[in-house]
Amino acid sequence: MPVDYFSVAEVKKRGPERHIGPGYNFAGPGTEFRARMKGSDFYENMMKKAGRKPVGTKPYNKPKDNLDKCGVEHDRVYARKDATAAEVKEADRVFQKCAQEVDFKKDGIPTKLRSLAARAGFEGKIAIESLGLVRKGSFSSGGDKHSTLGKALGAAAGLGKKFIRGKRKGLKLT
Repeated sequence: MPVDYFSVAEVKKRGPERHIGPGYNFAGPGTEFRARMKGSDFYENMMKKAGRKPVGTKPYNKPKDNLDKCGVEHDRVYARKDATAAEVKEADRVFQKCAQEVDFKKDGIPTKLRSLAARAGFEGKIAIESLGLVRKGSFSSGGDKHSTLGKALGAAAGLGKKFIRGKRKGLKLT
C-alpha cells in the first residue's frame, strides 16, 4: 500500500523543519517541500493538523530571499524518492554554487554569513558520505539505501549469524 505523504501520521514521523534562519521557507533540512508546492494554505493547514507550527514566512511556497531561492531546486531533488545518490550530491553542489553567489552588499551580511555556514555544512555532509559513515544521499527521500559502513556491519552480522548457525548444527549432530 503506498504511503500517503500528506497524512498527519507521515508528517509527524518526519520531524521538524530546521531552516537556516528565521523566515526561511526552503533553505535548511526537513523542508516539507511537497506540501509547500501544493500552496501556502495547504502547507499551513497540513502543519496545523499535524500539531506543528508552520515554519517560515507567508506565502510559505515562495522563497524569502536569494539564499532561500537556492534551496528550492535543491529541495525538489531531495523530495524525490527516485533521486539517485549522484543526483542528490549534484543538488548539494548546485546549492553551494548558488549560495556562493549571495552578495553581502545586495543581500546583507546576515544572509552572506548564513550562505557561508550552509556551504560549509554541505562540505561536511559530502565528506562523511564519501567516507561511508552515512549513506550517500542522506537527508533526502532518495539516495543509497545504506552507507558503506552500514553495508560492512550488515555483512559482518550476517557472517556472525552463519557462524552461530553452523555451531548449532554441529552441536545437534554430536
